[in-house]
Amino acid sequence: MAETLKDQLYEALKSSIHTGTFEPGLVLLESRIARLFLTSRSPVRETLQQLCNEGIICRFDGRGYLVGQKPGKIIRREISSKEIKKDGDTSINREKSWLDLVRQVEKDTVLCSMSGRWEVNELKLAKCLKVSRAVTQHILVSLQYIGVVEHEKYSGWHVVPLNDQRLNALYEARMLLEPFMVERATKLIPTETLERFINELDNVSRDYPNIKPDRLDALEQDLHNETLRYGGNNEILTMLGRTIPILLISKHLLGGHVQLPTNDPFLQEHRIIFELMLEQKGKEAGQALRQHLADSKNKVLERLEEYRLKGLNHSAEYLRWISYN
Repeated sequence: MAETLKDQLYEALKSSIHTGTFEPGLVLLESRIARLFLTSRSPVRETLQQLCNEGIICRFDGRGYLVGQKPGKIIRREISSKEIKKDGDTSINREKSWLDLVRQVEKDTVLCSMSGRWEVNELKLAKCLKVSRAVTQHILVSLQYIGVVEHEKYSGWHVVPLNDQRLNALYEARMLLEPFMVERATKLIPTETLERFINELDNVSRDYPNIKPDRLDALEQDLHNETLRYGGNNEILTMLGRTIPILLISKHLLGGHVQLPTNDPFLQEHRIIFELMLEQKGKEAGQALRQHLADSKNKVLERLEEYRLKGLNHSAEYLRWISYN
């Protein structure tokens, strides 16, 4: 399956032309195709130009393109969504494209947050991602929920600085809330779920350090996200959502800007917590988690310091540095 939205648009239109669904001489209009695929016009414009360069469609004395190189007649009709469906599913996997865009912006903003306060230019962001302003709004709101960016009434969107003071405050919040949730989750989480988490830890421990950083992030999610959901308090989960940046630091630094440590960063600590939960020792599991968070804070502070000392200037075209605080 094509990965990006543009690739998916290209494959869908090309397939419709080659199968004869879009007949020679059919007029393809940028605006209509954008509405059909529920996307902005920018990726459609580039896709049509690519098809034209390949001789699959052509320009003519009118708006849009014609199917074919030299069609004999011009056909103007509406294109329906049924014409681009295959096996009952639409040809565009918009969820994957959306998640890819969020991950891209998340990485850019998190890495920049370690060096101070940045302004987000929405117009440039839309152009960089080749999406509409409505899509960029949804992306920024999703990052606002986890405390990566914030919106100010008269100055727009900004990256929230991730300095040592804020890092300490975020960890303090986690150390107060997570142990309580783990103690409650101990009584409710299925045994097979805990066994699966332990098995994943053992697999990564066996392969470490010859692993991809994504595997470490998945293990962090097992403890600090999935396990806590069994705590049965959605309000606390919402509060914890604002502390997610402390997990994103390691996610975007380890194995990239900062080398993986010689010894695994947390695997054995996670294993101890899960084993205590298996034994129905919720209070002890909470205490072990509190100690794990305290140790984790020191490690993350060291990674931040290493990243800053390297003087890496990670930025994107849509971000403008404002200040250190």
